[in-house]
Amino acid sequence: MNKKLIYLLTFAVGLLLGAGLTYFLFCKGTISCSPDPIVANDVYDGIDVSAHQGSINWEKVATDKKIKFVYIKATEGATFVDSHYKMNVKGARENGLKVGSYHYLRNTSPIKKQFEHFSSVVDKNSQDLIPMVDVEDNVSKDGIMLFCKLVKERYGKKPVIYGTNRSYNTYCAPDFNNHILMIGRYGKRKPVINGSGHYSIWQFSEKGRIPGIPKAVDLDRAHPSFDVRDLYL
Repeated sequence: MNKKLIYLLTFAVGLLLGAGLTYFLFCKGTISCSPDPIVANDVYDGIDVSAHQGSINWEKVATDKKIKFVYIKATEGATFVDSHYKMNVKGARENGLKVGSYHYLRNTSPIKKQFEHFSSVVDKNSQDLIPMVDVEDNVSKDGIMLFCKLVKERYGKKPVIYGTNRSYNTYCAPDFNNHILMIGRYGKRKPVINGSGHYSIWQFSEKGRIPGIPKAVDLDRAHPSFDVRDLYL
């Protein structure tokens, strides 16, 4: 066997051994092997949750020092109340987390009734953060504006507006670009809004894994120029 062939075989065996050792250390050993390294390694500043996440151990969640804010689903439409809302608010605040509540705005019931429903559930004294309105239904800009006006009158500040990149640009932009905006766009592409300005918070993943939360959760990251303290009531 000539020397060149011996060198090639030795190199190939070395590559195989190295690959095997890497797999053992990262996927079988003590070093974590995440199926979604982009999510696992990325930076986030907050989360948003609802009953969909199941029963949350807020004491464990609070050990994650990256979390500077938590938005919790409160209501939807004119009658629906999230079944985990009260326990989530209580658990999160008792463990030192900054908490805000959000309403999913529907086009199937009057805006004023929806606000009355939201405000009957969400006590200002149990909130740390400005309320948020989730606009994903085809609601008129006049309707969104009325809801925002009523929020400001009751809670003292105009609400954060949440939308997906598509829904915000379809139903809100550019009329509400002066609000604090949380825009959902999963993946690596940052949200882009129509008109002047930019997102304040980017909901960049729905696959977050946080100790204490049994199911995947949305991860939210502040824009470099946005101070999350501006969310405080």
